[in-house]
Amino acid sequence: MRTRSSSCDTSASQGETVFTEDDLRLDRTAASLECEILKMYENSQGLPLKRRMTACAAAKKTLSVAGVNSYPCCSGSNVSKPPSPPIKWPQRPIILCPSPESGMKILGIRYSSSTENLRLPGTGFCKGCTLPINNGYERPGSCLVIDFETDQFIGTAMLRVKNISVPFQSSCDGEKEILSTSKRTDIRHNKNYYFAKKKRTFQATVRGLFKQPDIPMSECITGQVFNRPAGYLPPRLIVKGAVAIISRLAPQLQARLEGDCPRFLSPLVSTAQTVLVHPRTNKESSTSLFKFLGADESIEGNIHEPQQSDQSSIMQSLISSDREGLIGISSASSGKTSVASRMRSRKRAFDKIFSDSIKRPTFDVDKEYTFEFFQHLISFDDFCLDFVKPIGKQSLHGMLNGQPLKFMAAQQTCGDNESHGEAGEEKLKWLWCFDLWHESLYEDALTSSDEKEDSFVA
Repeated sequence: MRTRSSSCDTSASQGETVFTEDDLRLDRTAASLECEILKMYENSQGLPLKRRMTACAAAKKTLSVAGVNSYPCCSGSNVSKPPSPPIKWPQRPIILCPSPESGMKILGIRYSSSTENLRLPGTGFCKGCTLPINNGYERPGSCLVIDFETDQFIGTAMLRVKNISVPFQSSCDGEKEILSTSKRTDIRHNKNYYFAKKKRTFQATVRGLFKQPDIPMSECITGQVFNRPAGYLPPRLIVKGAVAIISRLAPQLQARLEGDCPRFLSPLVSTAQTVLVHPRTNKESSTSLFKFLGADESIEGNIHEPQQSDQSSIMQSLISSDREGLIGISSASSGKTSVASRMRSRKRAFDKIFSDSIKRPTFDVDKEYTFEFFQHLISFDDFCLDFVKPIGKQSLHGMLNGQPLKFMAAQQTCGDNESHGEAGEEKLKWLWCFDLWHESLYEDALTSSDEKEDSFVA
């Protein structure tokens, strides 16, 4: 095992203290930062001025406490287990994390009405491994949003889970604090409660820009992917019935339970509850895309499917690209209809381009896209799938084999002569990917992680 070098070396030729490269790799946690700086200052006083300047310049490069994923963890979580035991989770029994395998960077956590990132120390949250979830009781403008970036997409995510504990809120003096039990009770009388009279238990909205041009909408998917085989499944008859129910909600569902990597995937644009398109207001170079992430309270409000003739409808992209009439959508069918009817039309149209692998339309890098998702099948209170009878409630604990649920979207590319749903060479290019852990998964996750490390050593 490699050990850390001592705090200094003695040069035989000059008889003076010399700083090594390892000495300048300082811990980045706030608790040790001040101590390390003072120690470096005291040790450097015996050095000539030129040597002091060189040491300080080198150390400057290592003190990036404001960098991506830098506080309080250095490496974030790993793929196999949560970053900390459930007793430390600020919103126990669940915790939201960026998926390590996706390479997604968390740029900041803030209120929807603000452009300033929150100061996280003391809240239990962290840009590297522990992200906040809203519970629907938030006051207007105070929903917590997460700015993120992948190779394919940059945007903002806002998640709500019914009955989850309150994260933190602004106090009267502007400082952030964790809410006490009494304050949580007061907030629960909020007349603007998002989940009131709604069957859904989960809602998420993602708004952002595609960074790569000409990504076919038919190649983008969302759903669940797993890195290990499933655990204990219910009887086959129940599994078959459950998949049939989900398939009715998502006709183009790719369901694979067997094998090393189970998955449930469906087309992104037809699976989303609502999709909006707006012109990109900031057309800076790609290196400045983060500048578009600004205060916008509309991400936390109710989002409705626009009329097909509206420029904010993604159906406009389909109409303009379907010159050969392959989909059968035209501007003539764009009269006023109900929200439910407009949603059904979008879902049918984009299911068809997915099943036929039609490469048009593509996402426009000069447009801003908003995707809203919600579901009612998962009960996070007891972490189970809540189907109608005769299937009823089915615990997720045993099925997941110590693996988290995901909130994700990706571009799914297949090798030559491959089609959707068939086995073969496949690659997922992540748009976004979050892990949603429940405390009941923790022990199984630790066991799996230990087994993986043992097999690696062997």
